[in-house]
Amino acid sequence: MIPLASGEWAARLRPEIGGAVAALAHRDIPVLRTMDDAATHPLAAACFPLVPYCNRIAEGRFSFGGRAIRIAPNMSPQHHPLHGLGWMRPWRVLRADGSSALLEDAYDGSGEWPWPYLAHQHVALDDTGCTLRLTVENRAAKPAPIGLGLHPYFRRSADSMVTFDAETMLGIDAQFLPDGARYPADHLAPWSAGAPVPATLVDHCFTGWSGTAHIRDTHGTIRLRAFGAPCCHVFMPPGGVDLCIEPVTHPPDALNREPAAMPVVAPGTAVAVVLRIES
Repeated sequence: MIPLASGEWAARLRPEIGGAVAALAHRDIPVLRTMDDAATHPLAAACFPLVPYCNRIAEGRFSFGGRAIRIAPNMSPQHHPLHGLGWMRPWRVLRADGSSALLEDAYDGSGEWPWPYLAHQHVALDDTGCTLRLTVENRAAKPAPIGLGLHPYFRRSADSMVTFDAETMLGIDAQFLPDGARYPADHLAPWSAGAPVPATLVDHCFTGWSGTAHIRDTHGTIRLRAFGAPCCHVFMPPGGVDLCIEPVTHPPDALNREPAAMPVVAPGTAVAVVLRIES
């Protein structure tokens, strides 16, 4: 456990569990949900990185550069691999100085994902908030698909009001994959004006996202700003405790359904996503 603090902000990291943030609080009030000390799975974390793809790849099959790729499922009972590789790998601590830490995941390309990469996650607190910066370098000899994002679980209350602007919401099928339908972003709720958590499942990707969002409740307002993320994936199960607004670089299953939306990174260059959280 790596504790971080600055002013009225405090965080804890558990790099050995998928590079996870275990807690983030302002004035002792959780901003992200708090991971139990006994938990060992990243799905119990406050936030974890998504790399080298976000959300699901249908059946774990796609083609890139004339090469057929097969990725095995990574979370039973789902048979579509989910959230990439990084969240299932321990990250190395390169530096921790009390208010910030730099974590690294160096993947050598020897697994089913054939392109090596070097990922760095920098978590930094200051007196006004928290910045999470995820940078991934293509270490392959040829251009490679590299999608990335962050998966924060924000506090959720009975009176939570969520506000964000986007252009389009992608429809989903029974397996939570895009079904080809596109709707106005406010199709499920008037997000642009501020809306409570709906009584129906929200597990959708929103494209043309402005990069900002607010979550308001009796404890105050959580303000988000993201950079490098043209999409956000929103997860709010009805009657549950999860409230995720995930800045991501591409829609689910982009490698099959929308290849042009998947970042393709030249050898030796990098792609990045940044999330700023204030309260």
